[in-house]
Amino acid sequence: MIAETHHSLPCEGQAKPGRLMQFVGESVQNMALASGASVWLARRQASRRIVMLHSVGGRKLSVAEFRQAMVWLKLHFRIVTLDDMVNDMASGKPPAMQGELAITFDDGLRNQAQLAYPILQLLGIPATIFVCPGLIERGQWQWNHEARARLSRLTPEQRAAWAYAQKAPAAQTDAVIDWLKQLPLQQRLVLEDSLLAATPGFEPTREEHAAYDPMGWDDLAALDPKLITIGSHTMTHPILSTLSEAQIEHELQASRLALESRLARPVDLFCYPNGSHDPRVRRMAAKVYRAAVSTDEGLVPEPVVDVYAIPRIPIAAQLPLLAWRMHRPMA
Repeated sequence: MIAETHHSLPCEGQAKPGRLMQFVGESVQNMALASGASVWLARRQASRRIVMLHSVGGRKLSVAEFRQAMVWLKLHFRIVTLDDMVNDMASGKPPAMQGELAITFDDGLRNQAQLAYPILQLLGIPATIFVCPGLIERGQWQWNHEARARLSRLTPEQRAAWAYAQKAPAAQTDAVIDWLKQLPLQQRLVLEDSLLAATPGFEPTREEHAAYDPMGWDDLAALDPKLITIGSHTMTHPILSTLSEAQIEHELQASRLALESRLARPVDLFCYPNGSHDPRVRRMAAKVYRAAVSTDEGLVPEPVVDVYAIPRIPIAAQLPLLAWRMHRPMA
């Protein structure tokens, strides 16, 4: 006789364990924000923090959510330039008790200039934007953005067939992008060409243009250099750990030279594409730049172990979660 097991299953209307834990976590974060506990917990840690942003104005982070986050951060932290923060770290100066915080944007997207910059101007908040001059020059999307958009045009059946033909380990879009990021450059380029051939009628939507279009040189020139620091994000946003040393050297040096030539000011801060770095990449970055930020999540350690692998805190659209991350960055 088969034993009955219905007592171990959630009843109708009963929250599943994962959803229940999410609800509890969100409730705790809401109470911590409302009570001031998040700020109190953050200030107990006299640490430096670097907030990491990408696109602004889409479903993941609306303009209103961005504005709310910037207002809250300015109210509770001492916002400084990344340049000043790196100088203080290099000199061994301890972080301010209030907690120093720097704002950074990856990818040099046009929405950062059009939507985020006016808010930063209004609030007087400095920020660093990491850009890819090779993509600016051609008005070209990052390869992963285009690959994601093209994969979304395929039906599940077409995507599965394409993935099978290319020997991809899975057919889901996120899995395909993650797989492509691990491949050597030439192999990835061949697969990109295959994806182009599979989507001959591809035309970006208005939403995709808004999310993925890079800044132009005119956009960069319009940013107040007293407020906005420009950093390098390589020439074309490859995954550096998949490149040869000659290719890495080109991406690092050519991007700095191109930006300094065009902007007529020093560009000595760097951000790894996709946050991907290893000892070889860090060693080569150290020959070209003064410091580099990663996508590793965390407070800036005190003292800093490696100024070429500085961690950051990802932005959150929900203010309670962002406030919680100020003391629990990996939440």
